Amino acid sequence: MKKMLMILGLMLVGVVGCSQNGVSVESIEKNGSLLVGLSADYPPFESVKMIDGKETLVGFDVMLAEEIANELGVKVEFKQMDFSGLVGALQASQVDMVISGMSPDEERQKQVDFSDLYYTGENAVLIRTESVDSIKSEDDLKGIKIGTQLGSVQSPIAYELTENVKELATTQAIVLELSNGNLDAVIVGKEIANRYAEQFENVEVADLKVSSEEYMAVAMPKGSTDLVEKVNEVIASLKANGKLDEMLEEAITISNQ
Repeated sequence: MKKMLMILGLMLVGVVGCSQNGVSVESIEKNGSLLVGLSADYPPFESVKMIDGKETLVGFDVMLAEEIANELGVKVEFKQMDFSGLVGALQASQVDMVISGMSPDEERQKQVDFSDLYYTGENAVLIRTESVDSIKSEDDLKGIKIGTQLGSVQSPIAYELTENVKELATTQAIVLELSNGNLDAVIVGKEIANRYAEQFENVEVADLKVSSEEYMAVAMPKGSTDLVEKVNEVIASLKANGKLDEMLEEAITISNQ
């Protein structure tokens, strides 16, 4: 993380700057802070680690939020909630933006504005080690018990494969269900799958691909035209100078520590 360690559970104080006309750069600069919503259970993009005895938010999305705040000349604050509640938080003027591994799918684009993509990756399937010989292809996923994070882009993928889908609020909880034998597979982003395969002794990434990719963008309230433009400028700059790739590598290193 770019050295700005954030305490969990920050409370919303004052006006965030949301309205029917979205959030403006001017309103954020006037407030002096950027309030970012996220669900801190998706390492290496966002998670909680103990640093110097304190629970601290770390990850790629946390770093990106800090870069955007720095460009705006304001401080950044984080508001944690379940992933399924993040779009609603934007619509209810509870946060200025969401940076939480969110994919700009068609339904979400009707509800909020999105930046350009800051990350494109693959989805992966987690299985128990004992299932390595029985789950080798996408066809082997059909009809079995599959877990996904509630409200995630992976949920529709799972429902295309089976009617037996279990959605939970956090990825940690859903992978624990897999490890305990209550699920046959879990679909998550590849980077996240790799982290959990290292964390759970009896869980590993299946040698198969599901026919999809994972896309991530910053979400903002509808009508946040100049803020979207500013965020796009930051993303483009970070891509051009290679810093975005460096941030991801640093986030992965921190997640593995």
